[in-house]
Amino acid sequence: DEQWIKVEVALKDLILADYGKKNNVNVSSLTQSEIRDIILGMEISPPSLQRQQVAEIEAQAREQSQMTATTTKTTNVHGEQIVVTTTTQYEAATFHSKTDWRVRAISATNLHLRTKHIYVSSEDISEDGLTYVLPKNILSKFITVADLRTQIAGYLYGVTPPDNNQVREVRCIVLVPQVGSHQCVTLPKRLPDHDLLKDMEPLGWIHTQPNELIQNGAQVLPAPDVVMHAGIIEDNKKLWSGQNEIIITTSFTQGSCSLTAYKVTEAGLTWGKKNRNIAGGIANAQGFSSSCYEKVQMLLSDRFQGFFMVPEGGLGWNYNFQGVKHNVGMDYTLKMDMPERFYAECHRPQHFLSFVQMEQGEDADDADYEDFLE
Repeated sequence: DEQWIKVEVALKDLILADYGKKNNVNVSSLTQSEIRDIILGMEISPPSLQRQQVAEIEAQAREQSQMTATTTKTTNVHGEQIVVTTTTQYEAATFHSKTDWRVRAISATNLHLRTKHIYVSSEDISEDGLTYVLPKNILSKFITVADLRTQIAGYLYGVTPPDNNQVREVRCIVLVPQVGSHQCVTLPKRLPDHDLLKDMEPLGWIHTQPNELIQNGAQVLPAPDVVMHAGIIEDNKKLWSGQNEIIITTSFTQGSCSLTAYKVTEAGLTWGKKNRNIAGGIANAQGFSSSCYEKVQMLLSDRFQGFFMVPEGGLGWNYNFQGVKHNVGMDYTLKMDMPERFYAECHRPQHFLSFVQMEQGEDADDADYEDFLE
């Protein structure tokens, strides 16, 4: 019997020591009832966890006792005012998107800092192709008016210098009315048309993207870009040959911008035309590979300046905040001007109308209501 008592005490000490080690608890601080429960195998939460749970319950009770009453005043179709007072949290919580435009608008004000760190990709470039020269002034402005998440795009127009037919100098970026997402950008089907562009040749298009697409350690051209490029050439065979037009991607990397120029190959154009209207979108397209495009040589220069062309009228070029006014068949006229920022007032008039209504506050209730009973 004495041996069993010794074994029992040793087992008890072992169980308690194990519990104390797991939960960081001093064994001598446990009560007899807690010791009994531990030995019998019951789940006993450590005192610190118990205190935390008690504090949470007390905080919930305190919140419920301090409920604020919300009074809502509405007007029905008969012109009668209805006042409702609620004390619950029902429908009181405000929805915040992960991509809240307010946060991104503040972030976009620092885009000009990225123009000091621009990197041009020079890996895996074919030596026998054309070399494209992009003026730094319009590239910096294009980055500054962009958004970190939503893609923006512009058409490139330029000239061939008389002394070297292997070089194409970009002279103009045309920002047309557009709506975008983080994966693609939608432009009108009609290409830019203006007297200033008559003496230039189309050199492709440029767009931003939130981050670089890298597969197997190499930069890749997104599949939607190939489909869009093939679609532009298909719709405008007389204007775009498919030989000189390129795609420049401007990726927002950490604190900088990374530029890569691509030329879509014949295989890529064929693939893009075939998958242009595929059911279920580009995600269901198969057969896209690195043979659909090739990198081309691109240089940045401050030896010559470029200029911008933007849509005429007060709506600007960014239709992301007024998407119902944008469609692919829309018509537009152009003028030479500096583009407005992505979050400029002219691009989001509805926001400023709601700001005015918020400032008016109670005065807004003084408006005349139509009496439907007369």
